[in-house]
Amino acid sequence: MSPRPRKRGSKDLPLNLYANKKSSITYFSYRHPQTGVRTGMGTNRNKAVAAAKQLNQLLTKASDLISNVVKTDDTFSLYVEYFRDEVLPAKRIKGFELSSSFLKEAVRRCNVFIRELGHISFSAITQQDISNYLKSCSSAEVFNSHKTLLSQIFKQAISDGRQIQNFPELILRADTEHTKRDRLSLEEYKAIYKCASTAIRNAMELSLNSIQRRTDIKNWRFDYERADGFIYLIQSKTRKHGKAAYLRIPVDLPVVYSQSGAKTLSDLIRQCRDKQVCPYVIHQLPGRRGMPMASEKEHVMQLTGDQLSKGFANARDLAGVGKESEYPPTFHELLSLGEYLRKEQGWTVKQIQILRGHSSEKMTQKYLDGQEWTTVEMRTNQ
Repeated sequence: MSPRPRKRGSKDLPLNLYANKKSSITYFSYRHPQTGVRTGMGTNRNKAVAAAKQLNQLLTKASDLISNVVKTDDTFSLYVEYFRDEVLPAKRIKGFELSSSFLKEAVRRCNVFIRELGHISFSAITQQDISNYLKSCSSAEVFNSHKTLLSQIFKQAISDGRQIQNFPELILRADTEHTKRDRLSLEEYKAIYKCASTAIRNAMELSLNSIQRRTDIKNWRFDYERADGFIYLIQSKTRKHGKAAYLRIPVDLPVVYSQSGAKTLSDLIRQCRDKQVCPYVIHQLPGRRGMPMASEKEHVMQLTGDQLSKGFANARDLAGVGKESEYPPTFHELLSLGEYLRKEQGWTVKQIQILRGHSSEKMTQKYLDGQEWTTVEMRTNQ
């Protein structure tokens, strides 16, 4: 069947571009050749014509003899593979490489996109396709995190001339519930500590007194402590925020509380040493030999973040802490308790923020090997 003849006002326009006159003003619209969806192109004829020609070149499938010989696979999966294997590893945020943990999670999500959306032609994929996929996500948090990465993929595709619109960016974020967790008291900490394994006890002590996140606790190495009397810690989650994430912590930083009897942060770390040879402060022998090592681990005796959370939760349940609550405290609540105890010890909010790596205020800066480090200062009246 031959196509329907174009109206007089559209006959001299590029293919897929249409003109509609309303109240003496001519409006232009472009019809997507695969989906049929029309998009307004404004009232400027020259701009609309130029855009339509570019769109036709990008979207219209060629049918000449050359295209029959030189065929390219236009599936979404091929572009996601390119983004996963070439774009992500080369990305930099303020000059810094992406963290290994972020890269692993982004690669995992890309593989999900390939499995769920990869069969669709990239030139024909629609906002509805993306929306339907996101609606199938298990939670609002997953919805939003996948939407963010898809937006980055489409943004790169627009830059590469492979797409003209960022469909994921047009989709509204899902509403998430406020995180609900019971606060952890010092008495509950003591009870959980008594029921925890040695590795979890060490992790609890280190997190409570350094006020560092789970990821930084599991990655903490003995060689962070140097001969100049400082511990040099690069926070994984806030590395992209620059100098505030590069902490220089005094080894003689007083603890706020230690069930093991440590007086300083250095004492606490020293107590984590045992007969096992492992570079990581928080470690334990694997349960079964010959088991494949988790991808996030760099050493067979290093604990994963999931092992820290589950180990804490198991000890919490054994201690009966939060058994009547719908939201019992998690490993993350060690941070809140640590901040509270520091404040009770006399620390200012600014000092706590510096130790957490969240401060944007003017700080004392030290330089080492060309890198800026934020020095954690102790109270002078101790």
